[in-house]
Amino acid sequence: MPGVRGAPLDLRAFLLRGHSLRLYRAALRSARRAPAYSREDLERTIREEFEQHRFEGNLQTIRFLLSDGLQRLKQLNTMLGIQGHEDGVRV
Repeated sequence: MPGVRGAPLDLRAFLLRGHSLRLYRAALRSARRAPAYSREDLERTIREEFEQHRFEGNLQTIRFLLSDGLQRLKQLNTMLGIQGHEDGVRV
């Protein structure tokens, strides 16, 4: 993501960074609700997915990744039997 290496963020990149962080935190919160035997692997997978795209600079790609992440979070919450929505995460 732009700005992570020290360059200033423009407004769009700044907002997308905030969305990314909210999605990351929401995913980790959901992972805490997973059964103990799978929680550590799930948390590791979430961290690895975000770390893999940490320095992505293309805003269109970032938007796609956020959209995909929201869908995956909804699927995770459904699998875990969590009612409600995606913890207020919006793109």
